[in-house]
Amino acid sequence: MARREKIIRIASDIAAMAVGALFIYAGEVKAVAPAQFAADIANYRLLPHAAAVALALYLPWLEMICGLALVFKKAFRGALCILASLCLVFLAALVSAKARGLDISCGCFGHAHPQPLGHELLLDLALLAALLLILAFELRARPSNA
Repeated sequence: MARREKIIRIASDIAAMAVGALFIYAGEVKAVAPAQFAADIANYRLLPHAAAVALALYLPWLEMICGLALVFKKAFRGALCILASLCLVFLAALVSAKARGLDISCGCFGHAHPQPLGHELLLDLALLAALLLILAFELRARPSNA
């Protein structure tokens, strides 16, 4: 049983680093073009302009900080919870856009890698699943931070 747990721990650590690196990249791409990211957020037609601008300025940095926390295992559980929450909010925004027939760029990775909304939905579901699996293993392996 110890060997299996060790393999799962290694797989979880690799997954956490990969997801962390993805969020670092996604945040960096958006941080260098906040005006474009604000426009991408506004295209969802869910928030007032001022809120879209504020999110465009702060959200990329939150993604990068949480990504770094996953890579370096600092504030690990908090970063997992924040990123899972962001994925859930983004999923709701994607579903809303799709349901309203909006044909927009999601803004996830800036405009470096434009993808159809359906692909972004699948990617976000996969990221959310990975984050929840990592969190579940983390909670099972170490029930408390004591």
